[in-house]
Amino acid sequence: MFILLKKKKGKCTHCGLYFRESDVLEIDRIIPQSKKGKDEYKNLQILHRHCHDIKTT
Repeated sequence: MFILLKKKKGKCTHCGLYFRESDVLEIDRIIPQSKKGKDEYKNLQILHRHCHDIKTT
């Protein structure tokens, strides 16, 4: 997870806000596995839990 935080400079990919210590984080695939997305760092992003919920609905 630290690599993804560093890669995104501490910001949520969805909303663009910085993560805080108290935030709940989710690791998400940019291209889902159902669409042949792979578990590689280039296909992963880190989001706030509530941003992940919004993205997946």
